[in-house]
Amino acid sequence: METRDKISERFSSSRSGKSFAGLILVVIGGVLLSRELGVDIPAWVLTWETLLIALGVFFGARRMFRPGGWMVMIFVGAAFLIDDYYHELSFHQYIWPLAIILFGLWMILKPRRNREWKFDESHTDENTIDINTVFGGTKKKIVSKEFKGGEINTVFGGNDIDFSQADFTGTASLEVNVVFGGVKLIVPAHWKIQSDVSAAFGSVEDKRRDVGQVAENKTLVLKGSVAFGSIEIKSY
Repeated sequence: METRDKISERFSSSRSGKSFAGLILVVIGGVLLSRELGVDIPAWVLTWETLLIALGVFFGARRMFRPGGWMVMIFVGAAFLIDDYYHELSFHQYIWPLAIILFGLWMILKPRRNREWKFDESHTDENTIDINTVFGGTKKKIVSKEFKGGEINTVFGGNDIDFSQADFTGTASLEVNVVFGGVKLIVPAHWKIQSDVSAAFGSVEDKRRDVGQVAENKTLVLKGSVAFGSIEIKSY
């Protein structure tokens, strides 16, 4: 049974993404109105790059600015913004090499949760997962019977993760961060899903067909953020 404080915390978390999206719309409307009234508004203010930077700052603040997908959002937005409005810097040829280097360094320096690194496989019996996808896709089937959780980061890509043969008892926590992409999670219909994901111009949808009797001793907690993408939960 959830306490009043936990319910309030979950409610606040679910509203924060929508509130931020609403705030962005208010700011955009205010800027457009100001421009129509003759106020000199710099052209770069109303660009997708600025919006991406703002989303990165928002998601970074929610994570106490711990390393994560929000860093990629800020870098990509800032790099393209500089390239579009400061041509004399000739920065465009360095964007993707630097992005690849930074993402690689993040993967190397990121805490590995006391397990050895393994190359991606179609099936894995690891109790935790750590999936990072940029401009690509991953399909993986989890068969561990003692699944603990993990992290999925997707930027301009997609991931299909199949938990239909996995199992656990108690609570498993899975952090999912999606930027301009999609993640599909296939989970047993009887698993209880608790979503604490922040969505800004994105969605988290539970599309399982026959949920039926939910097992109270199996709760998959979803955390993370979605920007211009989706997390889709299905079952066979």
